Amino acid sequence: MRVVIDHLAGSRRGQRQEFPAGKRVRFGRHPECEVSFDPHRDIDASSRHAELRVVDAGWVLVDLGSSNGTYAEGHRVTESPVARGIPVSIEFGPGGPRIRLFVGDDKEIEALPPAPVELSRPSWVVPAIVGGVVLVVIILAALTC
Repeated sequence: MRVVIDHLAGSRRGQRQEFPAGKRVRFGRHPECEVSFDPHRDIDASSRHAELRVVDAGWVLVDLGSSNGTYAEGHRVTESPVARGIPVSIEFGPGGPRIRLFVGDDKEIEALPPAPVELSRPSWVVPAIVGGVVLVVIILAALTC
């Protein structure tokens, strides 16, 4: 039994990590976390954001008091059960790093479809578009005067 982490968005986008399912897995920007996000680029994630814990009959994802919250399937959670064989989308802060979390055996992991990795857009695209629109408005205003 293993825990599979597919990074869908954030600085580790496109990477996969695997861990034994019998121990906790910590998420955050702190380098001691098993799933460690970039401390400079993934600023929506806290240093010690959340952890996957082993409980009696399975696993639970627990938010560790993060400032931006932990979201499971789009809903903010403080604790969320994680069922074996069912992939769960987890986001660390709105717009922060996003992963697909999966717990299963080798056969279930092999049957898991490829992770839907988000396309990244360069950080200059939105400011460039806004700047272009502002420039056009200024030119049009100058021409009508």
